[in-house]
This record gives sequence, structure tokens and C-alpha cells, in this order.
Amino acid sequence: MALVTVSAIFLRWLPVHGLPILLLFAVSAGAAAAIYFTQRRRYRASFRGIARENVDADITAVLWTAFAGVALGGLGIGVVLAA
Repeated sequence: MALVTVSAIFLRWLPVHGLPILLLFAVSAGAAAAIYFTQRRRYRASFRGIARENVDADITAVLWTAFAGVALGGLGIGVVLAA
């Protein structure tokens, strides 16, 4: 939900910073969509792990989320400095 809110804020900045903001919007909306659409699979895996008393960490999801955060930070700094 936080990434959806951030996406809306990016759209609010569109008149001020121009079209590069659409790249930020695309990254944050894409990350939000990926999290939303994989939520059922992650919950199912957690449920199975709890049932067998051995929950495995989803390292791939953590790395992709971290990558999206770093990308948003870098792109955001780039857009603000370019304006």
C-alpha cells in the first residue's frame, strides 16, 4: 500500500519535474503490483512453513524489494538534481 501511495505522490510531482517522474512512477507501481500479485504465493508458503514448523526466508523477494528501493532512491535523486 505504501508503494501505491508513493506512486500517487510521484504523479503529483509530474507538473513540477516533468516526464522523468514517469520512470519513478513505473518502478514504484511495478514493485507494488509485483508484491500484490505474489502475495497469495508468499502467504501459502508461510502457511506451509508454519505447519511444518520450518519457515524459509524468501530471499528473492527481499532482494527484489531492496533493488526497487535503491532504484527509486537513485532515480529520485537524479530527477531532483536534473531539475
